Amino acid sequence: MVMKYLDPKADLTFKKIFGNHPDRLKNLLNTLQSLNENELIQQQQYLPTTEELEISGFSDAELRAYDKFWDSVSVERTLIDDSYQKGKEKGKEEGIAEGMEKGMNLRSLEIARKML
Repeated sequence: MVMKYLDPKADLTFKKIFGNHPDRLKNLLNTLQSLNENELIQQQQYLPTTEELEISGFSDAELRAYDKFWDSVSVERTLIDDSYQKGKEKGKEEGIAEGMEKGMNLRSLEIARKML
């Protein structure tokens, strides 16, 4: 999973708390990670934002797979929408035909009643 990191140079809260006190940041990170004594952070290093973007970027294969997936979803949605529209039109035609038939029957009944 690709994670996004905050940019400590741009985040104002981060700057206020840790900007002038790098030891606070080092202590916080060591405490949160609960590392052994030999694994503790001795010195922090800030990576440039462009380097972070290169690290978290998608590979060409991942982008092709992503595009292929959404292409198939698009085709599937088109097919579903087309069949839905056709079904809707067919139902409308059947409803109109049924309504016309009932209307003709009622009209015939009215004519017959007037004759009596």
